[in-house]
Amino acid sequence: MPDATITCVSANAAMDRRLRVARLSVGEINRAASAQGFAGGKAAHVAMAAHAMAAKTVWIGFLGGATGQECARQMKELGIQVVAIPTAAETRVNLEIIEESGNVTEILEPGGNPTADERDEFSRACVERIRNEPKGALLVISGSLPAGVEPAFYVSLIETARAAGARVFIDTSGDALRESSKASPDFVKTNRAEAEALLGRPLKTRHEAVHAAMAIIENGAGSAAITLGAEGFVWVESKSGPVWTARPPRLDVISTVGCGDATLGGFACAAVRGIVGEEALRLAAACGAANCLAAAPGRIALATVESLLPQIEVQRPGR
Repeated sequence: MPDATITCVSANAAMDRRLRVARLSVGEINRAASAQGFAGGKAAHVAMAAHAMAAKTVWIGFLGGATGQECARQMKELGIQVVAIPTAAETRVNLEIIEESGNVTEILEPGGNPTADERDEFSRACVERIRNEPKGALLVISGSLPAGVEPAFYVSLIETARAAGARVFIDTSGDALRESSKASPDFVKTNRAEAEALLGRPLKTRHEAVHAAMAIIENGAGSAAITLGAEGFVWVESKSGPVWTARPPRLDVISTVGCGDATLGGFACAAVRGIVGEEALRLAAACGAANCLAAAPGRIALATVESLLPQIEVQRPGR
């Protein structure tokens, strides 16, 4: 039986502009040694990572102007099915500035506010995609909302998908995360800073991160993971299920941008293939680690993931 489709929802797509500089000097003129542009935004990175793992993947996004057209072109070139919702507002551009030292500075544009008609069309496209897929399909809602769009936009997508029998994974922040996590998504993925903002307390240790993931589940999610950068991540598989931690090996990192998204892509692939427990954990962690070595965010390689799988340090700490 073929894998169910992973539909990645991008309400705030972007072109990721990567600049390389010797050293970033704030308040001064900086000259880039190179500049590259990649289709991006968190949901695009998830779709790329899942596609690299040979999953059937669809990407739905608001796309406007020449920048939006270029994002769609690049995604299609990778072999990902694109459902573009045209917007009058130009697709945003995010800057990723990489210094020779390895320091990475990101500057993220807010994104244009789609009109009411554009939002309705986006919702219709998501509903059509969900309803046309067999049971077991997965909707991944990932990234921020454009300026002016209320968290209820994500909540309505979650409720529609759940009513249609699809599973829903969420990775967002702020009020969108707060409201979405209450809407009974099957899985919530956050990073440390997002979880700290959600729960209103610092997470300095893995133990604290585990309890934060448990709190997210108590809030309504079926499962929760919190990424911790080079420390890996923690995953509470279910309300009654096991707690896991994963730590990747030391790597010569190109960039960490998109690592959390690639991790989510790994979890999504595991979900549609019925992979659970340690095997799912290793796949997600290996996808996230592979992103550190990728030429661009999200564009991981299957061979790299396979080589990293046995190198992931896995533990099952108590609750």
